[in-house]
Parts: sequence; C-alpha cells; structure tokens
Amino acid sequence: MHTKWNNLVCDGQDYGALFQNLYVELKQMARAKVSMERPGITLNATALVHEAWLRLEKSAPDEWRDRSQFFASAAEAMRRILVEAARRRAAVKRGSGQTPVALDGLEVEDRPDDRRLMEVNEVLDELAAEDPIKAAIVKMRVFCGLENEEIAAILEVNEKTVRRHWELAKVWLFRAIRGGN
Repeated sequence: MHTKWNNLVCDGQDYGALFQNLYVELKQMARAKVSMERPGITLNATALVHEAWLRLEKSAPDEWRDRSQFFASAAEAMRRILVEAARRRAAVKRGSGQTPVALDGLEVEDRPDDRRLMEVNEVLDELAAEDPIKAAIVKMRVFCGLENEEIAAILEVNEKTVRRHWELAKVWLFRAIRGGN
C-alpha cells in the first residue's frame, strides 16, 4: 500500500519504518477493541489488523492527506469487519441453514453487544451526513475501542472537544436507535 503522507514525507522515515509504526498503532487499536468483545469471538487483534490492512490497500488513495485520514479509514475498515462478524454470529444464532432442534428447557444467551453494534452501524451513516466529526469519534470509540485522548491525537483536536462531541453523539445515537430522531 502506498502510505506516503501528502506534504509530510514520512518525517524522514523510509516506508518500511512507516509501515512498522502504522502497524503497531493499528494493532493497539485492534487490541483495545477485541478486548472489549465477549469471550469466544474468533476474530483476534492480529486478524482484525490484517483484514483492515487488506481493505485499506484496496481502497487507498494515491497519497494519504495525513494521519487523521489514514486512521479514519482504518477505523471505518475495522467497523465494517466487526459489523460483518456480528452479522455472521447473528445469522448463526438464528439458524443459518441448520436443522431445527427442540430447545425445551435450554436457555440461550443473547448477545446484546452484537445487537448494539449493528444498531449503531445502521444509524452511523446518517450521523456522518449530519456531523462527520461526531461520526468519526463514534467509529473510533465503538469500533476501535480508542479513548478520548487517542482520538484527540488522531483528529488533532483538544480532548475536551472529543469528550463534548462524544457526549452529543451518544444522545444522537440513542434517539436515532430508539426512533425518536
């Protein structure tokens, strides 16, 4: 993947060193997100980073404008991967071609995390159309597990700004998901 920053020239690093640094940061993002998932998921941090990197390679611009653009794209790729995985798990939970089995006396554990993940994903494009900054923050928090200070560094804004946007985004998401938008 061509990972040259427009007007940045990689701070004098060669592309191998740049790749290493990006990989380390992406792996930290993925670890944070995977650590928040329920036990037993089949997607680990390494697999998430590699899948995201492959998707980034397919859709990468000739030059990345800056770190923010790169990490926003990485967050979007991770979002899509995690939503696809949640949908697959939901399909398996609903049967997905399996022969029916009597469930008398069995209790099936619900996966509220997957349901919430899909609900947020469904309304996120609407939020992005209305307020791209809030949508980017939601992607990085919900789908990458980043904290406010990490998001602030990526977006190059004050942490208080991220916190304020996150609080407003949570209200917007709640209303959108509950149908009160």
